[in-house]
Amino acid sequence: MDVTRLIPEYLKHMQARGFSAHSVLNAKGVLRNFAAFLHQDRITGIEQLTLNVLEEYQQEIAFSFTAKGRSLAIRTQEKRLSTIKGFTRFLKEHDYLVQDPGSLLKLPKKTKTLPRSILGEPDVRKLIAAPDSRTNQGYRNRVILELLYDTGIRRAEIAGIRLPDIDLDGGFLLVRGKGNKERVVPVNSRVCGLVRSYILNVRPYFLKGNDIGHLFLNRWGDKMQGQGIWEVVRRCVLLSRLQTKVTTHTLRHTCATHMLKNGAPVRHIQEMLGHESLETTQIYTHVTITDLKEVHTKYHPSEKMQDKPV
Repeated sequence: MDVTRLIPEYLKHMQARGFSAHSVLNAKGVLRNFAAFLHQDRITGIEQLTLNVLEEYQQEIAFSFTAKGRSLAIRTQEKRLSTIKGFTRFLKEHDYLVQDPGSLLKLPKKTKTLPRSILGEPDVRKLIAAPDSRTNQGYRNRVILELLYDTGIRRAEIAGIRLPDIDLDGGFLLVRGKGNKERVVPVNSRVCGLVRSYILNVRPYFLKGNDIGHLFLNRWGDKMQGQGIWEVVRRCVLLSRLQTKVTTHTLRHTCATHMLKNGAPVRHIQEMLGHESLETTQIYTHVTITDLKEVHTKYHPSEKMQDKPV
């Protein structure tokens, strides 16, 4: 059963329970946003509504912004997630779900501008080396991780890549982002070499019948969906034994943070990530400021100077 078809039923349930018209209207807006998120990741069946999906949505809104480019307030995030938890509880109580995934979802407790699990370069290398590149599936997964980190694109965007979208000679990738807006992002030559090898030597093994033209295929020869990309990352995190939570969003934020640390202009990061507002991208700048403070404290001579009485 399609999850989104149950939203009107839940809203009627809220009305019957005596919720105000304002509360029902707010819930309708939140659930419409949630439905758009599910549609983007091709999640339709109610059996696909898991805790992992809810946590991905939680991270999605944690790094969403208002029209003025400001982060959503924690209180706003809590209200949205509480609505989702109410919806999944309704689904469980009315036997649409065997278990309520929302019951395990933890609400945010304090403001955070970036995920705690920004990876250091050694951990990125460890993660990327986790899949067994000697197998077809392992090599494909390695290329997925490399592209996510190299370009900072979203999981739905990497799932949507078609063969003509990538220029391996020039080192560019055409990306279709939110709202079907297109942008071009650079891909470094080393990663282009890995993609070329994947296309020539590995991708043919995933073909089953007609070639649908997408870069990444699943075991049935179909286009990989966003959820499949997320599953690849999850499995590779387990293989790498990293002791931190890592998602596709983690690699996106890690890419942006590492580029800023190495001196990339914020405006270039904005274009690469597909942010409409420069203020959105400036969420990353506090990381470099914090690093600068640590370096200043450690190396600047003034830190070692002693105050002398006048």
